[in-house]
Amino acid sequence: MDLNFMDFEIPLLQALVKLGGKAKPKEIYPEVEKIMDLNPKDFPEEYEKYKSKVIKWQNKTAWAREYLKRKNQLDGSERGIWKITDIGKERLNYFNQTQKDPDEGLAPLLGVDSSLSEENISPKEGFNRIENIQIHETGGILGVRGIVYEPTNEQGVILLFAALCHDLGFMIEAIRAAFPDALLRRRNAKGTWNSCKAEFEFKSTNFRSHKHDPNQCDLIICWEHDWQDCPKEVLCLKELVKEFK
Repeated sequence: MDLNFMDFEIPLLQALVKLGGKAKPKEIYPEVEKIMDLNPKDFPEEYEKYKSKVIKWQNKTAWAREYLKRKNQLDGSERGIWKITDIGKERLNYFNQTQKDPDEGLAPLLGVDSSLSEENISPKEGFNRIENIQIHETGGILGVRGIVYEPTNEQGVILLFAALCHDLGFMIEAIRAAFPDALLRRRNAKGTWNSCKAEFEFKSTNFRSHKHDPNQCDLIICWEHDWQDCPKEVLCLKELVKEFK
């Protein structure tokens, strides 16, 4: 069985948690080896050495560490210490609960090729070679309707609303660049549908910051509702999404 460095990401995070959240590489490697049940008999190719004399599976663990750092799931700011971050813990918690990795399929979108670790270069040099790599900042783990992360911007709010709109009693007629963003149909208590003009914002106060006219909009759809005296009805997805987990 051929292993690539991405196969070592979850085991590395698991090892760090087992070791109290942070540890030195010499403490981490044996734990990763145990978690992955690696041994020379079943994985002889992983115990071969590169020209640099580094054992292959340990080199892949180091590549996984660099990749996790760039995704902000591991903190390497303390010299000689590997430390899991809150984002890393969220990913691991989601994996433990579902046995699904929320980062699965992310690498190709970022231009990361698993064969990188086979080259005779350091992990840091390898990732620095990747042009236009965009290890993006994400929200916390969401895991709703195929959406991995919580929104971090207005576009994320639109995506999440589109995934939930039917269950929330809406139909989307149009989403546009002009204000207001969306023309919706909203189910009423009679079971019929009313027209509804909505504006998407990451935070409800962004509506005020953008100087939108409240009279031209029926509803603000946001992720975070931080406008205490908002003059319009607000649909806060951060609260509503709890029902779908």
